[in-house]
Amino acid sequence: MDVLELLSSAASFAVGPLLIIVPLLTYRWVTDTAAHWDLYGGFREDNATLAGLLLGICLVAVTPLPGQPLSFDSVFNRGGPWDFHLEAFGSLVRDRMEVAPGLLLDRLMLDDERLNLTLGLAMAAALLLGRAVFGIARQGWWHSVATIAMDLTVATMTAALTLYAVILGLWLCNRLNFWLFLVGLVMIQEYRYNMLGLFPRHRHFRLPRARLPQEIAFPTLKRRR
Repeated sequence: MDVLELLSSAASFAVGPLLIIVPLLTYRWVTDTAAHWDLYGGFREDNATLAGLLLGICLVAVTPLPGQPLSFDSVFNRGGPWDFHLEAFGSLVRDRMEVAPGLLLDRLMLDDERLNLTLGLAMAAALLLGRAVFGIARQGWWHSVATIAMDLTVATMTAALTLYAVILGLWLCNRLNFWLFLVGLVMIQEYRYNMLGLFPRHRHFRLPRARLPQEIAFPTLKRRR
């Protein structure tokens, strides 16, 4: 094996983790910036994230995916509907991102007899609208324009990332097969130790207790003195 083949193999193996890490890092950068913005705040960012998650679930529900109805065989089998390369994955993501909003609108207008999608979108709209009205009453129009724009940005990014995560997860199940457990283990370790800052569990890097000053690591010691 020459150097080019080795680099090609390493690049193909790194595709899966990069497709997870890069979108998550971008999303975390935007949402963390919003949460630490004094005019906006973490509570409002969580509100917009929840609204975006509801919208994303509705998009997933109406977007046709390869191999539907999904099953273990259709997802994991070699030669199945999810067995395609990176170029086809990129085309699939672009196509589904473009058609998903129109499909959702068509389903709402023509085929939502049980009002499941209508209810989900109504809850998302209520979260955004209620927070916008509260912000206007508290901050006035001029400050609220920027915060409402940030609400829409966070909600839209969350919805798009939700749809992307579903498509990516199904594709990686086929491409990685049993290596998917390794990716899962890496993500669990990232959630525990927050080395890359992918998850919002703790937004700041935390040093181990052994490396913190005693007054911070063990606040009860300070009280006893």
